Amino acid sequence: MSTDQEMNVPNRYFGWWLWTIVAITVIVLALGVLVLVTGAFRDSERSLHGTIGSSLWTTVGPHLLLLCVIGVVVSVLGYRYGVKRVSSVAFALSTAAMLGSAFITFSIVSATSSAGGSASLLSGLWLKPMVGEGPDQQWVFSEVEGEALQVAIYNTESSVGDAPVLMYIHGGGFKVGSNVETDADLRWFAEQGWLVFSVDYRLWSNEVATWDLASVDIACAAAWVAANAARFGGDIERLVVLGDSAGGNLAINYAYAVAQDQLQSDCGDSLPAPEAVVVQYPAVDPIAIYEHGYPVPGFEPKMLVIGYLGGEPQDYPERVSAVSSYTYISEKAPPTLIISPEKDGLVPSWSVVHFADSAQAAGVAVELVKIPFANHVYNQIAFNSIGNQARLSITRRYLAEQGLLP
Repeated sequence: MSTDQEMNVPNRYFGWWLWTIVAITVIVLALGVLVLVTGAFRDSERSLHGTIGSSLWTTVGPHLLLLCVIGVVVSVLGYRYGVKRVSSVAFALSTAAMLGSAFITFSIVSATSSAGGSASLLSGLWLKPMVGEGPDQQWVFSEVEGEALQVAIYNTESSVGDAPVLMYIHGGGFKVGSNVETDADLRWFAEQGWLVFSVDYRLWSNEVATWDLASVDIACAAAWVAANAARFGGDIERLVVLGDSAGGNLAINYAYAVAQDQLQSDCGDSLPAPEAVVVQYPAVDPIAIYEHGYPVPGFEPKMLVIGYLGGEPQDYPERVSAVSSYTYISEKAPPTLIISPEKDGLVPSWSVVHFADSAQAAGVAVELVKIPFANHVYNQIAFNSIGNQARLSITRRYLAEQGLLP
């Protein structure tokens, strides 16, 4: 054997082991993605696998797809450099994972496009936090039992009295959350030309149930917004109420009750009637959540409903009726956009669909948009995820059609 050949033996040996390790890594990663792919097709109300599998795609779908494409390319190179058997396995698995990832990710993008929105996979690769620099101002709109309830204000550049007004109500199971938890979204709306008010409300604790208090706080917040919108450049006659999850429940209940003159403000001011309502995964049916929501540790639906009502639902039917959004349905209700993730395991997707059907049957102009392979808070993990791109762009399209675009 020549000297050159002797020198190349360890190099080839080292290269063979290196490509073997790379191929095995690809196999492990592809199997992990396939677990998420199969989970995305399972029932998230009954399966932890389904819950996890449907919770990630609207945020990291583009990343998983790119990872699988890289796995396919690496597998081909490994086969070419002599690691044929293990590279063939890596190629088969990474191709299957790539196809599954592509189907799920492009289904989300396609559904967004069909709903009049847009979502860019390229933009979705560079994730940004949901919390930014915060609001321009915070004002106290009410003080109750020693607790100061605040409204976060995101200013617009419009001249005084011109800008449509958005009042946002945060989620959190009526137990947690804050008026700035979706800060980046609220800033985005302000930059588009809306005057944004994001409001607090009392959250339940082990000592105090807030089923009859949170709605009072929202009414006081709305009265404060109505009295002060003009000074910040807003037109209260062009009011939109937004809400997510628990906030979606409060948004619908407020808007629908005001439309029927069923709500009075304890703050002594008149209440503005919204021109439109935009909600995501709204907690419209507490019984459906209590009986069918998936028990995520630390955020169990039964615990959330019991805490909010102050006891078991069967013991307080009048409280259930007071917080159920079905109670406030009437033909006088304003136009409503509901965005519902199809795999929601906390607020069962079917319960939201049933509410939308009931409201439509009663004469409410309801538009229901379903986001496939998406779970609860599908949009709130990162500002520019494809899920949040969908939420923002669909909302903007809807408000434009309602004549509420800045």
